[in-house]
This record gives sequence, C-alpha cells and structure tokens, in this order.
Amino acid sequence: MIEVGEYVRLKNGLIGQFYNIEEGYDGNVQINFEEFGYEYEDIGQFYNDIKLHSKILSEVVCVGDYVNGKKIHKIDKGQNYCYLYYGNCKTFVDYQIKTILTKEQMEANCYTVERKEEC
Repeated sequence: MIEVGEYVRLKNGLIGQFYNIEEGYDGNVQINFEEFGYEYEDIGQFYNDIKLHSKILSEVVCVGDYVNGKKIHKIDKGQNYCYLYYGNCKTFVDYQIKTILTKEQMEANCYTVERKEEC
C-alpha cells in the first residue's frame, strides 16, 4: 500500500511524490502527486500503473535514468542505503539528487536523426 509522502514511479516514467487520492462525482479517482495529477477509473488501475514506490527518492531511480545530468549505469541497494553509480565509480545518494530525467521520458522526447547515404 502506498503511503502519503512516498515517491512513486509510474510505468510511463513519471516520478512524483504522492500526497492524496480524491474520488470525483463521476466515480473516477484523482491521484495527486507533487507536481501533477492523474485520473483513473478506479484505485486498482492506479496501483497497476505503478512501477516503483519508496520513501527514499533514490530507490525509484532505474538504470538508464539521468540524475543531475549524469546517466546512471549501476544501482546498489541495501537495507539502509541506495547508491546510484555514474561515470568512473562516482555515486549519488538521496540527498544529492536535484533532477531526474527517466529513460522513458528521454525515449518519448528524443529526436532520431535519419541520414541518407550520399555518394
């Protein structure tokens, strides 16, 4: 069960901090996050759309995401820690995270250059 204040990563790559659920007049459920909201037909649909959730922000980061502009290539999670590796064995921990660009967001917004071979 998700608790208020937890970080949630949806299957589409969006990350937000969960803060409440409101039931609308139409019976749909409004799920509210820190910076955005989603409307679902029922709470089960919302739970099905969750990829990861945690009270620790670094635990909803995946390999291939960009944290503070650096691509994460390895994640080491333990009982009381989560290290995000980038570059030459350099790491981020939770309090150092300023920005996250998920790999799903990157793929959805990238432009693919196609070039024709010319003689």
